[in-house]
This record gives sequence, C-alpha cells and structure tokens, in this order.
Amino acid sequence: MLRMKNPILQKIWAVLTWRWRMQIALNAPFALLWVADKTNPAVHAFNMTALSAMHAEWLAPMIGIA
Repeated sequence: MLRMKNPILQKIWAVLTWRWRMQIALNAPFALLWVADKTNPAVHAFNMTALSAMHAEWLAPMIGIA
C-alpha cells in the first residue's frame, strides 16, 4: 500500500478510494447487464417481448414522443 507522511493526504486518499469502491459496487449490476447484452442475443429477444407487451399510450411518454 502507498504510504503517505501527510495525514491530510491520507484522509483524502481514504475518502477517494472509499467513494470509488462504492461507485464500482453500484455500477456492477449494470456492467453485468452490459456483458449479457454483448454476449447473449436472448437479452434482445426479452427486451422486444417486454416492449411489445406494453401499451403504446403508456410507452410513448417514456420514450419522449408524447
């Protein structure tokens, strides 16, 4: 581990690394979905099934066309 002599720099480093760890933990599910999207074509089939099951009047505001 990197040793710093300045206690203020140590505290800044600890906060930054904690925040980066939290950001990675929050983004991990989205990274898994991205990997599934790139490797498994069934993900797109599910998306089309879900989109076709939605009513058009409900879906339009979500897309931004209403």
